[in-house]
Amino acid sequence: MKLTLGFGDKVKKIKQEGCVHVFAVNVDAKALEESSQEALVRLQSVVSLPGFRVGKVPLAMIKAQFPSMVKDEVVDIAAKAALPEILSGAKLNPVVAPLLKNVNYEPGKALYFELQFECSPTLEPKGYEKIAAVRKVHKVSDADVEKYITQVREYNAYLKPADEGEAATKDHFAIVDYDTFENGVQVQDGSVKGEIVDLSSPQTIAGLADAVTGAKRGESREFDAPFGDKKMHFKVTVTELKRKVVPALDENFLKEAGVKTVEELKGNVRKLLEQGASEKTEKDMLGQIEDALLKSNPLTLPPTLVREEAQELLELFKKRAPAEQHLPDESLLERLKPVAERNLSLTYILHHIAKKEKVEATDAELDAELEKVMARLNTEEEKAKGRELFEKRKEYIRASMVESKTMALVKERAVIKEETN
Repeated sequence: MKLTLGFGDKVKKIKQEGCVHVFAVNVDAKALEESSQEALVRLQSVVSLPGFRVGKVPLAMIKAQFPSMVKDEVVDIAAKAALPEILSGAKLNPVVAPLLKNVNYEPGKALYFELQFECSPTLEPKGYEKIAAVRKVHKVSDADVEKYITQVREYNAYLKPADEGEAATKDHFAIVDYDTFENGVQVQDGSVKGEIVDLSSPQTIAGLADAVTGAKRGESREFDAPFGDKKMHFKVTVTELKRKVVPALDENFLKEAGVKTVEELKGNVRKLLEQGASEKTEKDMLGQIEDALLKSNPLTLPPTLVREEAQELLELFKKRAPAEQHLPDESLLERLKPVAERNLSLTYILHHIAKKEKVEATDAELDAELEKVMARLNTEEEKAKGRELFEKRKEYIRASMVESKTMALVKERAVIKEETN
């Protein structure tokens, strides 16, 4: 016997907040009796009691012995009966499974519960024609090239021992051991061995660099300095002195860089910087276009999808970031939520524009994309796995291609002003 619940009669919409729709379902005594009978028959096929085989337990005994199971089955039957009524009557397009809530069950009398649906936002896209954007072009100067080469040289710098008898200056790195004293007594755990001190930079212990300056290898110096809210006495010994050596722009450096002349090196660096500047310019301009789309098409998003998107971003972050940079998951999820909302909003907006503009990704374009993937794979085993994965993600890939084509269309129609800085 199939339970029938009429939309607008026993099933009514009671609330809507953005994409979240809530419906109340009232099951009267007569309908409840029908669903209770069906629930008992269902349970009879799976439950057992001493002295009875599965499928032979009397319904009255099931009702008495398993009231919680009966309730769950009754609610399940009623919820499944209400679903098609809600989907067709309210014309919903849920993006996640509905949530059952606020169940009130009175055996033999009535059943009340609510079903919550999260649906895709709908909109009539606007403001995507002739978006004003600025392409900020950065001209790479000779100074930019020189600065980059200097930074590379600094990055490849190394330390070499200072000459015998040389005294420490601001140009040195000193390797020191030191002991810490308070009121003449050595502090527990206050001995440090082999600390590298850049004498040109401020130190954790105020006055350490000044105390060491002028000392030679093997010499000791003493000084007083505040440490936290206390005044401490330090005895420091210079165990080694080193000088920082920045590689010269010579034949060896050029060989390591894979070039023969300084001019060739500068040319390569200029191309690299120009490519980076171009990518940054493009990213900035696309950001302006995205901001304009978001401003013209405000959306309320399904909360569950936002959480899932934020969770995916979290997993990606955890893979890329060093373990010591990890914050508690809840804290990170909260920080990533705005990014997730932006990503989802842009996806919905672009796909609504695509629908309006009839932008599609054809099977031929999908095949071409597959060929690109195959070209990057070597063995037959890799290609077989690649094809299988591509087939599984085919619709996702198609949607991504539609999104990219739509953004290209919006960008093509944008009014872009070029500025040089």
